[in-house]
Amino acid sequence: MVLVEQILDRAKARLVKISPDAPVLDAATLFRDGAEMVLACRESGRLAGIITKSDLMRSFVQSGRLDLAVPVASVMQKEIVSCEPADKLEQVWQVLSQNSFRHLPVEDQNGCAIGVVNARDILGGLLREAESEEELLKEYVMGVGYR
Repeated sequence: MVLVEQILDRAKARLVKISPDAPVLDAATLFRDGAEMVLACRESGRLAGIITKSDLMRSFVQSGRLDLAVPVASVMQKEIVSCEPADKLEQVWQVLSQNSFRHLPVEDQNGCAIGVVNARDILGGLLREAESEEELLKEYVMGVGYR
């Protein structure tokens, strides 16, 4: 059983935060610089929302223009689906699959953002677990486990 905490180092490296009050231009700049998902966090560190490149495009299409001075809070997703370090990777993979997500924020027990996992991290963790189980079974069948 592999948990999110076992891939948390990579998730922490991918964490990009912004204030919900910051202008959308700041979020767009973060995307230009390589961010895949930006987490809107309050001063306390608690997650307030999520903004993706798709959110910016949706805002642009709906209004016919993108006002880069409006606050991130006006375009961010406020319904947050997240995971915690103690969650099993199998469960997180199901959440990603069912919602067609590629990334998922990781929150601590206090609701503070501590990372962003992606599908590749999760699949890599699940693959390593399967390979480990396969090796244990081979050793058992070959009798290595009894020597």
